[in-house]
Amino acid sequence: TMGCIRVDKITEYLCDPLQKCLKDDDPYVRKTAVVCVAKLYDISPEIVEERGFLDSLQALISDPNPMVVANCVAALSEIQSVSAKP
Repeated sequence: TMGCIRVDKITEYLCDPLQKCLKDDDPYVRKTAVVCVAKLYDISPEIVEERGFLDSLQALISDPNPMVVANCVAALSEIQSVSAKP
């Protein structure tokens, strides 16, 4: 939910909780965190790259839950399309 707040000053506060959520035991929490990474990239690509969120998404492609994997592929695809824009 915090990822929907599109304010630059909030992004730094999102990073630590988001890293924890990407490793949560609950697949719903992980899939939601994956979507938040894509939203965070739209706001601040530098933070996503510096904090290792892209590596976390790549690792989650092999998650045992198919919804996590589907959201991860969608998030990486969205990030790729945003990063390809001039």
